[in-house]
Amino acid sequence: MKLPWFIPQLRHVEDYTLDYEDDASTKSDSDELEIKEYRDEAYRPWYKFFDEYEYRETTERAARFKLWDWFPEGALKAEKKLITKLDCTLALTTFVSYFFKYLNQSNLNNAYISGMREDLNLTGDWLVNTQAIFTVGQVVFELPFIFLLPRISITYHLFFFEMLWGIFTLATARGNAHSIQALRFLVGASEAIFFPSAHFCQPLWYKSDEIGRRLGWMYVGNFLGILSLSLISGRAVQNPPPEYKGWQFIFIIDGIISIVFGALLTLFLHPGTPQRCYSIWLTDDEIRLARKRMKTDNVDINHDVKSFFDKQTWKNILTSWHFYIFSIAQVCGFNTNSASSGSFGLWLKSLNRYSTSKVNQLTALPPALGILWVIIVCFGADFTRKRFAFIIFSMVMNFVANLILAIWDVDESTKWAGYLLAYFSWSQSSVFNPLISDILRFDQNQRSIEWMIIYIIGLQSSAWISKLTFPTSEEPRYPKGFSSCAGFSIGFILLVSIAYFFYRRDERHNAIKHGIYLYDSSKGELPEEIQPKVKQSGQRDNKTPSIEERIDFIE
Repeated sequence: MKLPWFIPQLRHVEDYTLDYEDDASTKSDSDELEIKEYRDEAYRPWYKFFDEYEYRETTERAARFKLWDWFPEGALKAEKKLITKLDCTLALTTFVSYFFKYLNQSNLNNAYISGMREDLNLTGDWLVNTQAIFTVGQVVFELPFIFLLPRISITYHLFFFEMLWGIFTLATARGNAHSIQALRFLVGASEAIFFPSAHFCQPLWYKSDEIGRRLGWMYVGNFLGILSLSLISGRAVQNPPPEYKGWQFIFIIDGIISIVFGALLTLFLHPGTPQRCYSIWLTDDEIRLARKRMKTDNVDINHDVKSFFDKQTWKNILTSWHFYIFSIAQVCGFNTNSASSGSFGLWLKSLNRYSTSKVNQLTALPPALGILWVIIVCFGADFTRKRFAFIIFSMVMNFVANLILAIWDVDESTKWAGYLLAYFSWSQSSVFNPLISDILRFDQNQRSIEWMIIYIIGLQSSAWISKLTFPTSEEPRYPKGFSSCAGFSIGFILLVSIAYFFYRRDERHNAIKHGIYLYDSSKGELPEEIQPKVKQSGQRDNKTPSIEERIDFIE
C-alpha cells in the first residue's frame, strides 16, 4: 500500500561519489594514503595521557581543533547544513520526546502529594512499589530490543509506542490503587523503546565529539519536563474541572500533550538511521554525506548485521573488559539518583509550611538547576573532549549532594543545597552512554547487543534497589537511600577511572585504523617505510621525518 506523500517512508539511497570531495572535514586521508602520520612515541609528553583523542587524530588535525566550534573544523557549507538539519529534526525530536516522557514518568510523584494519597487511601510503600512496577515494565519490554533494535523501522515504532504511553497516561486519571499500578506497568512498557533508540540512532549520525551536547539537550528536555510538570501541577490542583480532582487533571493534561505533540512530531521529524532513513527533510546527497562522515570516524553503520546468535560476536562481548566494567558502572549510575524518589517534595510537605500548590511549584527548582548541570557536563565534555573527566566531575558533585542528605542533621540551607545539587546524578548519562557506543563503534552487531545488555543490567537494578533503599515509610529522611546514593557515586567514579586505562590501551592499539603508525625510536624502532627518506634527508634514525617527507616518500 502506497502511503501519502506527507508520511515519512523508507528512503532507498545508494552510495556513490559525492560532490563534496574537496571538503576537508569529510575527506578521508586514507582514501589516498594508508598511513596519515608516523608518530614517534619517544617524544610523547606525559600530559598526553589525558588526551582522549590522541590516537584518533593526526597531530595536524588535532592542532586545528577549536574549543567552542559547534561544527567540525574545516566543515564546508554542505556538512554544516546537514548537521543543522539533524539538530532541527533528530536532536529536537529526542528533546521533545524526553520532555513528554518525564511529564508522564514524574506525574505520579506530583499526583501523590497533590491529594491522590488521601483520595485513594494509599498507605505503606505504595509509592515506591508503583515506581518499581513502572521500571519492571521498562525492563521486560526492553529485552526484545536486544535483538530488534538494528532490525526495525525506528521512526514508526517510536510513533506507535508514544501514542500508547499517552493513552495509558490518560487512563490513569480514572484509576484506583490497583489499576494505577497496572497502568504504570503499561506506561513503562510503552516507554521502553525510547531511551535505547535515542542512544542507538544518534551515534550513527553524530561523531563522538559532537554527540554529547546533542544528547545533552535530551536531558534538558528531561528536566524541563519535570520542571514544567511541577508548574502544571501547581495550577492543576488550584483550578481543576468540576468533574475531576486536581491530581486526576495532572494525568489528563500530560496524556493529551504526549499524544498530540510528542507522537506526531516523532513521526514527521525522526530520520531513523543513515542506512534506514525515513526523513522527508534530508536530500539523497545529505544522506550519503551523513554515511561518509561516520565512515571517516570508523563507525560501523551497516544495518545488515550478523546473526544475533553469531558465536564470535558473543565471544567478543563476554571476553571484553567493557562488558563487565560498564555493566557494574551502569548499576552504580542508575542508583546514584535520589531525585526521582520524590524525596524533595515529601520533605517540603513535611515542613507543614507550604500549601499543596506551593509545594508543587517549589519542586521545579532542582530540575531547573539540573538543566544547568547538564549543560555544564555534556557541553563541557564535547567542547573540551574530556568525556571521562566530566563524568567523574558530575559524580563528585552528586556524592557531595547525597552526603549532605545522608548526614541530615544540618541546617536547612545546607539541606536545600543537597537537594538542589542532586540532579548532577543524571547529567553524566548523555556522556556515559554515547561513550560506550563510541568504544564499540567498530562493530554494529556487537554494539547493538552489548550496549542494550549493559543498559538493561543497570535499569533492572534500580527497580529492586530503590525499593530497598527508599521505602515510602521512611519519608522524608531516607537514611539508607541517601547513603547508598553517595556510596554508588564513589563506586561509579572508581569504575570509570579504571575504564579509562583500558580505553587508552585499546585506542593506542587501534591507532593504525585511524591512519596513525606508532613507533618508539628510543627502543631502536623505525618503520622501514620511512628509513630511506630519513637517511636521505640527513636526519638521525631516531628523529621523525617531516610530514612533507613522509608524504613524498609514500607517494
